[in-house]
Amino acid sequence: MRVHNKILGGALAAALATALTMAGAGAADAAATPLVFDLNGTFTDGGSARPVISDVNDILTVDMSSQHRPTATGVVINSDTILVTFPDDAAYTAKLQAPNTIRWSNGSTWQKLNVVRVPNVLDETKDAATSILNSAGLVVGRVNKVVDKTCNHNNTVSDQTPAAGTLTPPGSLVDLTIGVLPQKTQCP
Repeated sequence: MRVHNKILGGALAAALATALTMAGAGAADAAATPLVFDLNGTFTDGGSARPVISDVNDILTVDMSSQHRPTATGVVINSDTILVTFPDDAAYTAKLQAPNTIRWSNGSTWQKLNVVRVPNVLDETKDAATSILNSAGLVVGRVNKVVDKTCNHNNTVSDQTPAAGTLTPPGSLVDLTIGVLPQKTQCP
């Protein structure tokens, strides 16, 4: 068995031992087979939860901070089954189902989100920002023009929402603020 008691902690190791006993002796060896899909990424339960799963050598970490819950840990049992212990709840097994669906033993379902990182379009013209965002799979949303008394943004993007680096689903809107020079003030 590739999973060690020190890595998992007592409760998870005990739950894994039970799951392996129920699944049969060959289940630990089956973890070496490819998974139904890549577990790494952000998931949704259809509501506001956005758990992030990291799979490193069949050891799972589930960041539950989007729901203000503690991080969960788990293991890959075989090519389509995982076991995760949520410290504020219980241990659950789950079946991985293509495409990118996790069906938990408590009846809930998580769907993997395809996300893209919002590029930085600050200081770009509206046309250049639109091209950059479209290339990333995003769409320009509202475009607001504001007088830039600092004279730093003459027809360029002075602000964007969501901010650069934010992970968001493809096709999401990115709102832009374009700076325009003041009418009565000369800029240096």
